[in-house]
Amino acid sequence: MEKLFIHCLVLFVSSSICFAQAGRQEWILMSPVADVQVEQFKIANRVPDLNGKTIGLFWNGKPNGDLFLNEVADQLKTRLSGLKIVKMWEVKPETRTIYGNSIENLKFMAQNADLIIGSSAD
Repeated sequence: MEKLFIHCLVLFVSSSICFAQAGRQEWILMSPVADVQVEQFKIANRVPDLNGKTIGLFWNGKPNGDLFLNEVADQLKTRLSGLKIVKMWEVKPETRTIYGNSIENLKFMAQNADLIIGSSAD
């Protein structure tokens, strides 16, 4: 009769992970690399002249990203005439997310600016 050893690792006093070890073990080796399919898409056309355009600023809410975008806006305003800046996180607060925006939010941003500048920062 084989001896059966039960090993328990107690986590946080009340929970435990137990596993049995008896005789021969079989393991399945799994690759940590995800097989993803990437769709090819056409990149956006470049805006040849930013004068008089509306630029949307997208911030995902991480610390200091808004400071960076505010500085970008100030720099652009000094260099371009008739520029309008739309801070999406002020106009539509639900666009400020690190979890990805909904199609509705993406359409809102696209419809309210000639181009979008985004920032994630820490």
